[in-house]
Amino acid sequence: MKRLIRLQVRNIFHNKLFYICLGLTLLAPFLSTLITKEKTLLIPEIASFLNAEISFIGIIFIAVFCCYDFSDGTTKNIIGRGYTRNQFLFSKYVACAVGLFTMYLAVVLLDVILYAKNGIGYDATQLYMIINSIFSIIAYIILFATASVLLEKNGSSIIACLFVPNLIGSAILLIDSKMKLNIGDYWIDAASSRFFENPTLNNLLISILYFAVYSCLFIFIGTRIFKKKEIK
Repeated sequence: MKRLIRLQVRNIFHNKLFYICLGLTLLAPFLSTLITKEKTLLIPEIASFLNAEISFIGIIFIAVFCCYDFSDGTTKNIIGRGYTRNQFLFSKYVACAVGLFTMYLAVVLLDVILYAKNGIGYDATQLYMIINSIFSIIAYIILFATASVLLEKNGSSIIACLFVPNLIGSAILLIDSKMKLNIGDYWIDAASSRFFENPTLNNLLISILYFAVYSCLFIFIGTRIFKKKEIK
């Protein structure tokens, strides 16, 4: 398992896709600084960046990387070497997390260069937001990686990762409004939304619990379906 994870992580850093996505991710805060020229404090800027949903660039990175072994025809070889399908799926989770958080760490280091001179601006609320965002990112990495591995194709994976979560959220809101239900209160982002409205430690812990439960649910669904899929 460790050897497979190392292989997947090595593939990330030997892939041009990673460096293209890294460059585009770093370009956004740099251009924002040039355009706005606002005197932003460091910690609020980091919290604001991490609080945003996984970007279009991040989604493309996860989707294409997870489909890489299928388009390259190496998935069957990996399974043939004795690795289980679950191990293959988990290696994708870990590798995607390493790749995406490496990009985010690079942005944080750039923010330090750009904004540290303005002051830190630390308070507990900002720290809570950063912690909440980290768990949110992990949950969505698992969701997007699961969908991409199951779909196997770059195009369909990117489309699914971009639009399906929003469509599900919209459908839940429609059902709630038409049937006077509160299903939306149990969707993945519900507790996180309540946390941002009132960023207390208690709401943070509830939000983290939601992300943990959904992460386990996505893993369970992914492993169950992937076991039954034919690998070409």
